[in-house]
Amino acid sequence: MLKIAVVGTGSLSEVHFQTWSRLQNVQVELVENKSTVDVDIIDLCVPVDERPDFIREINKEGIRIVCETALATNAEEASALIKKCDEEDVHLFVENRKRFSPEYVDARNQVRDGHIGKPGVIRLSSSAPHPGDESDIFSSLGVPEFDWLTWTFGNVERVMAKHVKKERLDGSITEHALLSLRLEDQAFAHIDLSWVNGKKETSFELTGDNGMLTYNSVESNPIQLSTSSEVLDEEILIKTPLQRMLEHVVAGRGKTGQSLHAIQIADVARQSAEAGQPKEVR
Repeated sequence: MLKIAVVGTGSLSEVHFQTWSRLQNVQVELVENKSTVDVDIIDLCVPVDERPDFIREINKEGIRIVCETALATNAEEASALIKKCDEEDVHLFVENRKRFSPEYVDARNQVRDGHIGKPGVIRLSSSAPHPGDESDIFSSLGVPEFDWLTWTFGNVERVMAKHVKKERLDGSITEHALLSLRLEDQAFAHIDLSWVNGKKETSFELTGDNGMLTYNSVESNPIQLSTSSEVLDEEILIKTPLQRMLEHVVAGRGKTGQSLHAIQIADVARQSAEAGQPKEVR
C-alpha cells in the first residue's frame, strides 16, 4: 500500500486527490502545507514559484516527489533542483499530462511515423482562466506546450515572443502571449497562450507536406488525421490523462527533468518579449 500526500490548496490539489483516490493499493491524504508526514510520495500541487522551496525541504527526508510541469520558473533553478535530487538519490518525477493524453500521444505517433510527411508549420494553443496571482504565463501555461512540442518535433533554436497583460473594468486580469519558434530541423511553430475568463481549452494544427493533424479540446470529435487518401479516427481512452500519469509514477517509470529544455524555452520567450526581438535558445 503506497501512502501519498497531496500538498496544496485549490482545484488542482483537489483534482489530484480525487484521481489518486481512484488508484488501487494507494492511501492518499490532502494537506495544505508540507508538514512531517509518513508517506512514500509527495505530490506537489502548489504554484510553480513555490515548488523549489518545497522540494529542497522534502529532499532532506528522502521521499519521492512528483509534480506537473513546470518544475521551476527558470531553467537555472530547475537544473539546480534536479542536480540536488540526484545527489540525494531522491526520485523526482516531473510529468506533463499531454504525454499521457490519447490525442497528443496519437498525434506524436502519427508525426513520428511520417504520416504528415516533413513537418512545416505547427500551431498550438492553450487557454485557461487567469490564476489571479503573479504567475508567469510562459512558465505556468507555456511549459506543457513547449515540452510536448520538443518531445514530438525536436529542440527549438530561436524564439520570438510577444506578451500583453491588461486589467478589465471589473478588475479582472487577462494575459496573452504569442510565440513564433524555429526548430532545429527548420520547421516553425506558432503558439498562442491565453489567460482569460472561461474554461480551459487546447488545440493543435500540425501541417506537413503530406497531410495535416488537427484537434480542439472543446469539440466532440476525436483527433483526425487528414491526408490525400484517408481519415483516421482515434478512440479516446476512458482513463483521464492525469490518472494515466499518476499510474506511471506509481510504477516507478517517471523521468526526472524531462521539461528542462521546455523551461529554457520559457526563459528565452520571456527575454524576447521584454526585448521585443528574437532570442536564441542556447
